[in-house]
Amino acid sequence: MNGIVIRDYAEADRAAVNAVALAAFAQYAGDYDDWPAFSAGIGSMADLARDGDLLVAERGGRVAGAVVHVGPGRPRSNIYPDDWSVLRMLVVDPAARGGGIGRALVDAALDRARRAAAPAVGLHTSPIMAAALRMYLAIGFVREHDLPPIRGVPYARYVLPLPLPLPGAARNGLRSLSSSR
Repeated sequence: MNGIVIRDYAEADRAAVNAVALAAFAQYAGDYDDWPAFSAGIGSMADLARDGDLLVAERGGRVAGAVVHVGPGRPRSNIYPDDWSVLRMLVVDPAARGGGIGRALVDAALDRARRAAAPAVGLHTSPIMAAALRMYLAIGFVREHDLPPIRGVPYARYVLPLPLPLPGAARNGLRSLSSSR
């Protein structure tokens, strides 16, 4: 996977994850109202490990990206059903973009969602995040509806229905290859 290692977050990653998140969002500083307040939340990405699985991408021994998988039943925004998995804050260091890190992180999070038997995975994103949006659509996420803007930036909710497990899948870990879409 081009030297990319996807692993669980460790507390020693805190500063690096927060720095990558800020670097990843810096290009949008002029788009959000009250960037200083918004960036304070972005710069605290590691705090999301409390309520989800924070996955870290390493390349060359350095944190190059991260994403959070919030499994069914875990605390989440009320814009998502409780039985869904949710992807939050996909970030890739700008210097490492284009090398498959974002896709590897999303694939790892989708694997977590499948193992959690979530019927769907939700996320919210904005058209200003064009590269990420293209990737989500290529994976199969479908735009469901607009959401209220976040600090002046338009957002929408996207969903990826997951295949239903085959009978007996809980015993042997297999899942159907056909989709319910």
